[in-house]
Amino acid sequence: MAKRSLFSILSEFPWWLSALVAVLLFGIVQLVFPPLAPFVALPFIAVAAYFAYRQLRGKSPVDAAERLAALRAMPWENFSLVISEAYRRQGYTVEPSASAAFDFTLRKNGRITLVQCRCWKVNQVGAGPLRELDEAIARHDAFNGVCITAGGFSANARAYAAGKPITLLSDAALAELVGTLEKTSRRWFSR
Repeated sequence: MAKRSLFSILSEFPWWLSALVAVLLFGIVQLVFPPLAPFVALPFIAVAAYFAYRQLRGKSPVDAAERLAALRAMPWENFSLVISEAYRRQGYTVEPSASAAFDFTLRKNGRITLVQCRCWKVNQVGAGPLRELDEAIARHDAFNGVCITAGGFSANARAYAAGKPITLLSDAALAELVGTLEKTSRRWFSR
């Protein structure tokens, strides 16, 4: 298992816990060596401020996990509406696809992006769907492609996408994509 920093661990908890750690460290170091106390506490205060900003704007890891769970539970029709609306809010023109290789065509600034979200409930997407998307990118003279899943990507899929004009979108990046939409349009996330 990879080593994790204290800051990555604190990112999984509420912001006020980082502030509490800062206060505790300040107090302990103040007793031992007072001139150093503000410098020891300052990184934790900065981290607490950053996490507070992110969490109060709805981008906490807990919210992301809830958003992903809601996406996984959605029927395909709602999932596709959420994805297409998220891209519309970013200024893209979204067109449904008649092709089996991809689901949407995005247009923005003269560039075409093909979006595939076929395997959105699968635990891991393999290289097969990415091959289809890659062939479609070449066939339709698209700038790039995006493969979206609420699960994950296999090692073979990541290896296949490396060096190709394909972006793999899952987990936190997917939650971020639909995050702004979730705040303004709760109807997509019925409980």
